[in-house]
Amino acid sequence: CIVVNRGSQGRNSAFSFGAWPSDMLGANAAIFIAAQFGSRFANSFLTTAVRYELLELGGVARFASAQVATQLARVFMQQLAGVLSDNFSLKTLYVLGEAVNLVLVMAMIPAMYGFGGAALFFVNIGLGLTQAFSQPVSKSMPPAVVLPDDLAIVNSWDLTGDKIGRNLAPMVFTLVSSALGFRVAIVFAAVLCSSLVALKQVLAVADTPRKKDLANGASAKRPLAAVAKQVLEGVLALRRDRTIALLILNTLLTNMLVYPLGSIVFPVIFKAIPDGAIEGEGSLVSALLLSIQNAAGIHKEKAWMNYAALVSLGGVIGPFLSSAAVYGVQALATNKPEKVNWIGLNCGMVGQIVTLACLIVVLAFVQYFTAGARIFLMFAVWGAMTALNNVTTIYFNAHTQQRLDRSERGRFIANILTMFTMANSVGSLMYGYVLASKGGLEVQISRSAGLLLVALAVRVVLFGAFRFDVAGRETVMLRHLGKKKD
Repeated sequence: CIVVNRGSQGRNSAFSFGAWPSDMLGANAAIFIAAQFGSRFANSFLTTAVRYELLELGGVARFASAQVATQLARVFMQQLAGVLSDNFSLKTLYVLGEAVNLVLVMAMIPAMYGFGGAALFFVNIGLGLTQAFSQPVSKSMPPAVVLPDDLAIVNSWDLTGDKIGRNLAPMVFTLVSSALGFRVAIVFAAVLCSSLVALKQVLAVADTPRKKDLANGASAKRPLAAVAKQVLEGVLALRRDRTIALLILNTLLTNMLVYPLGSIVFPVIFKAIPDGAIEGEGSLVSALLLSIQNAAGIHKEKAWMNYAALVSLGGVIGPFLSSAAVYGVQALATNKPEKVNWIGLNCGMVGQIVTLACLIVVLAFVQYFTAGARIFLMFAVWGAMTALNNVTTIYFNAHTQQRLDRSERGRFIANILTMFTMANSVGSLMYGYVLASKGGLEVQISRSAGLLLVALAVRVVLFGAFRFDVAGRETVMLRHLGKKKD
């Protein structure tokens, strides 16, 4: 258990299992946040390196197959990690996840010398598994790392760091590999993972593992049954609350047909752009992109990696835009604080529809744009889409937290996360099939845009059902705030 003592010293009180020096609290929270950001950045950095090399050495079909296999394996790893995090030391598991990343870096050494194309397939799966393993462990740690009053702040920084880390890493990889070479990029990853292992060792964790559930062995022996049960419970959750069901389906759609674009479709589109295409255009957009590349020191022969890195920058900017949007929603709800979740969900879902429509237009006509225009438009749309997806997620979480009892929130989150992971796997499989189809890039882009059209139609229907559900609207209102104001 965790003992929290708050006396007259306030934040300077002890936070301990037994006794924990009070002056470590601020530093410990900073260490945890830094470790979380660094771990997400390192995993995304390595994943980018492996994916790009797979696309170069193995082709589109092998590249897409690796993403599908990774997603499917992650579902079962999350179950195992959940069992282990309930029965073993959180700190041991936390450090172990990063240590495995370091081992996977060592497995990439043959690729530094142009070999090991087949091994990269399994390294890619391994990186996905370590990320899936680390998530349940790290999400269980904040109560054992900081005081209860600091949980919201730590969780907020954790989410922001996760978004920034995963989108910043591709750009940093391109910068390092273009300026110093692929070998130096792998060495950098090895040093980073080693540093994170040391940093996580320093983290103080007030945790007492329990092993009685593991002795039974039931949960660990039936991962497949556990996954099936969680998916079933997630589906049944759609029946209990109409508004939550609509929001779950909306998020399910995002995970299935939108998010796989960034990791699977975009690299293939950029790879089709001839090297030197931007340099030969002479347009204002191309000049701007080249100036950014030159300022960052990116001079890579494989130009498509530069383009993918620039678009990923939009994903880095997105979380900052969503934070500004949340402040805007709060300002709109100043006079009607009970409507804050309703306003936020409406703004987020309308934004999702608009940005998805823009993405479809850009994708459908991408071959008619110059290389510079393609990159700039995808950068702008992807950044805006990331921001609006975040806004919807923030207020979706706020709504479920005030609707669900404390005793059922954890199980609910686990169930829908399993559903989202499965949906992402299905979406990756669909886009992988599209990219592996015959007919060239034009057919691949056309079919990808067709999938997005289906997503747009479904999203409009979901928003209409959400908007005009009078009874559901009442459940979104924070009535206790309205009464307090009166």
